[in-house]
Amino acid sequence: MVGPDFKAPEVKLQSSFSEPKKTEFTDTVPTAIEKTPNPVRWWADFNDPTLNDLLARAARDNLSLQRAAIRIYQARSQLGVADASLLPTAALTGGAVRSDQPNALTQFLNVSSLSTTQNMVVQANWEIDFWGKYRRGIESTVSSLFSTTAAYYAADVSLAADVANTYITIRNYQSLIRVARANLALQAESLRIATSRFKNGATSQLDLSQAESQYEQTKSEIPGLISALKNSEYAMSILLGEPPDFYEKNFGQTRASLQPPKALQTGIPKDLLRRRPDVLQAEYAAAAQSALIGVNAAALYPSFSLSGYFGFQNVSVNNVSQSSLFSWDNRTSSIGGSFMFPLFYRGAIIDQIRVQDAVFQSSVLAYQNQVLQAQKEVEQAIVAISTTRSSTVDLIKSVAAAQRAASLALDRYKAGQNDYNTVIVAQQQLLQVQNSLVQTQTNNLLGYVAAFKALGGGWSGDFVVPALPAAMVQQMQARTNWGDALVNPAEPRLVKSSETIQ
Repeated sequence: MVGPDFKAPEVKLQSSFSEPKKTEFTDTVPTAIEKTPNPVRWWADFNDPTLNDLLARAARDNLSLQRAAIRIYQARSQLGVADASLLPTAALTGGAVRSDQPNALTQFLNVSSLSTTQNMVVQANWEIDFWGKYRRGIESTVSSLFSTTAAYYAADVSLAADVANTYITIRNYQSLIRVARANLALQAESLRIATSRFKNGATSQLDLSQAESQYEQTKSEIPGLISALKNSEYAMSILLGEPPDFYEKNFGQTRASLQPPKALQTGIPKDLLRRRPDVLQAEYAAAAQSALIGVNAAALYPSFSLSGYFGFQNVSVNNVSQSSLFSWDNRTSSIGGSFMFPLFYRGAIIDQIRVQDAVFQSSVLAYQNQVLQAQKEVEQAIVAISTTRSSTVDLIKSVAAAQRAASLALDRYKAGQNDYNTVIVAQQQLLQVQNSLVQTQTNNLLGYVAAFKALGGGWSGDFVVPALPAAMVQQMQARTNWGDALVNPAEPRLVKSSETIQ
């Protein structure tokens, strides 16, 4: 076959991932370099049953993931079309023509001019794939099928991460609302004290106004948090393939038990070449473009074709026939061969090959860049985990100190030892550091999700064609004859994980 044989492009890989050390501003990240992430249920490390349930529902019912699965069946059907290009084309044609063409002779002899011609012929044509044009086309289609399958699993990995991120975000807003409500209650008590002292003449209108302003300001922040929480719940419902109110109705009363994983199983950077489906997707996409170079290059060489037909033809005059149509004496046949060699447009063919070569080179660069991006995403996740672990420790101490300061400021105000401005500053500081602690703990959990996604977690590594929902299968079979392709996705052309690009 003409054209290049694909080989996996060279990529730049670091020897190992970072291992942050404990410093004043960073913390260690427990890792297991010799292991890869739990291939399917990495989210079990968060120890939250609700998250497990949400991820199972999303994998089953998410509509975007189902669309990605449908594309695999589309690609498999396209492969069937490509496979047929190697076979001869054959067609059965038949016809009957009745004509009446009187002329001077038939009029002179006073005979009928009616005639009937019947024929039944099998015609065949076969272009010999001498230069591999069709075989390269099949090679490209097979690689496209693998790329489409990898895209499905990349979407599956991304979906799991999106569900986990959205769930963590929901819990984040719930925690921020609880913090705001707790501080609002604290400020309500401060307002009550300021009101009582004002009525008793122990303080000025200024203190009362400041207490009212602080209380109303904190209260005004809660509606925005509620709105953000609702939007996240709506987003989660869509990820589950359900109407926007589904999450609130079914999971709104659940409580979180999310805990950071005890260790991050990173493996080595080279694992990403086979652990991340989006990297494999880019590699197979490059292989598909490589094969198309051969398809275009074959046009520079002569093409050879065989053609022929065999059948029967009968002519009857005035409805009188010497024999039936399928009489051996009425047989007709032909066989021949031809070739075509391009002469005057070879320059255009060469330019088309160059176009395809540029497309292939672009896909190689996309693959190489995807490998670099994969390594960067792992490193970003590790540093996010390291820094948020360190910040969490500091913020826990800060919250404890801010709570003591707020309590002491209020006690001193009640005793008349300081003005209300001291109380405001202390309570604002408490709210700020509590919010920072909640957000930092959330960012730590999000960092672990990003790490699992970047490491290819959530995918077992098998290229198994996913089964479609039963209701969808019934709808598609009612419209189109799919045979066993929808109920037995393993055949034909099972995509096996053992098949790799050489």
